[in-house]
Amino acid sequence: MAEGDGNTPTDGRAAQDDSGSDRSRRPSVWERARRAMADHNAKAPRGPMGIPEAAEADASDDDQSDAAEGATAELVLERIHHYRDTIRSYQVVIEGQRVGQIRDNKTERYLLRPGSYTLKLQLLWIFSPRVVVELPAGSQTRMICGPNGGIMQAWRLFFAPTTAIFLRFAEEA
Repeated sequence: MAEGDGNTPTDGRAAQDDSGSDRSRRPSVWERARRAMADHNAKAPRGPMGIPEAAEADASDDDQSDAAEGATAELVLERIHHYRDTIRSYQVVIEGQRVGQIRDNKTERYLLRPGSYTLKLQLLWIFSPRVVVELPAGSQTRMICGPNGGIMQAWRLFFAPTTAIFLRFAEEA
């Protein structure tokens, strides 16, 4: 070749190896999304919300710590069975952070530090109203959720998306 070292084409095409595959191939959109999600998951906290990892706690400090410092409260979220949204999970959002999901006719439990939390559920563009939950130390707070109405209430999906899912405290039995 007159120009170059013979390895790079002069017409702007990408170089190919002996097998014919493209060496400078850009990753596909799906490959970039998969890598981004893997990076995101690697940075996500592993322990329950508001509770430090066990590796961070020193075993010698356990004897001297207050009972209140390690106290937890349990939030139990139950989803009723209903034909609407049966195959879809609701995203559980506590204090603006997605902490999990709940499927139809299932119960999820969250261990949190005692205090006040803002809780809501989300499915695509529809939400439950925000509920402020007070969690006392060593207690269990039960809540029930599900779709708000059937096919005759489908207008909520478009005209009142913040009322399409209900979220309320369970009645004490």
